[in-house]
Amino acid sequence: MLNSPIDPRPPGRNADQMVMVLKKAATRQLILNGFSGLSIQRIVAEAGVSKGALFHHFPTKNHLIAAAFADLLVSFETELGGFGARLRQGEIGRTQFARHVVETFASDLFIGSMEIALAIRVEPELSELVADAVQTWRAGLNAFWIETFDLGLPPDEERVHWAMASNLLRGHAFTSTFGVEPGAREKFILGFEELMLSKAVVKNAAIQA
Repeated sequence: MLNSPIDPRPPGRNADQMVMVLKKAATRQLILNGFSGLSIQRIVAEAGVSKGALFHHFPTKNHLIAAAFADLLVSFETELGGFGARLRQGEIGRTQFARHVVETFASDLFIGSMEIALAIRVEPELSELVADAVQTWRAGLNAFWIETFDLGLPPDEERVHWAMASNLLRGHAFTSTFGVEPGAREKFILGFEELMLSKAVVKNAAIQA
């Protein structure tokens, strides 16, 4: 009689919990060691599980990375949406809004997600696995700007303007990985506000509701 397969999941963790633990471990290792240093051994050590547990839930390392990446993008979209809602409701001002958005793009988590975004250019399998998440993120990011501000421009011109705003934020995030001089971030925040937000009218939350 054949022995029953060994369940690789540690006791006390259900499937959903195990998936979440693995995704969090992959994210943390991405931040600590970068994409090039994101090994399966480091991920399972961080998660406190076996390789068998990882492959029980994810066919390959790239499948795990893609799942973690999708979660990161959702969390960024949620966080940005919260700042937009607070601005529309008058809880924060335009400069404070700009500061929150800049700091979110310059966070360790976003920097880590950028490493994956760069990696998909040379990893065809990973590129295919994250394609839907990236498309959803781009649409969500555009919606975030459009729902928060009115430029009074044709839709195509508004999309170009907000794409430029997002690119500026990503560029600042990338250069921040090399360190920034004291006061440089504050100057960028004020410059970003003046260049991208000064002519935009904040939409009224009550009218949208």
